[in-house]
Amino acid sequence: MDSVTKLFDNKKVKILAGDVSAGDYEYNGGILWGGFDQINLATELAKIDVKTEESAKNIAQTLGWGAAGMLLGPLGMLAGLTLGGNRKNICALCELKDERKFLAVMDSKIYQQLMALTMTKM
Repeated sequence: MDSVTKLFDNKKVKILAGDVSAGDYEYNGGILWGGFDQINLATELAKIDVKTEESAKNIAQTLGWGAAGMLLGPLGMLAGLTLGGNRKNICALCELKDERKFLAVMDSKIYQQLMALTMTKM
């Protein structure tokens, strides 16, 4: 069941460049975890700016929604394949309080959470 949950719950953040080591991180509870690095964004994030947005389709999710739609017949399967697995990826420039900056790609839901973190500090 955990593997199915991981397919539908995207917590990955990919740091592309900047003052933080580039690579794949996982966002959980306000903290970015990756390799040997840990960044507490709940206390350290000062600013976040969107640079680009793009729609992405997750194949595993699409197939899962298609299979679930099969229970409703051919139209359900078609709807599941068409609508399932759509996500929006955001490329954002993040600035920390110690003036480090990094460019990261993340799911729109993670971006919304990070934006909320910057709003609560005002």
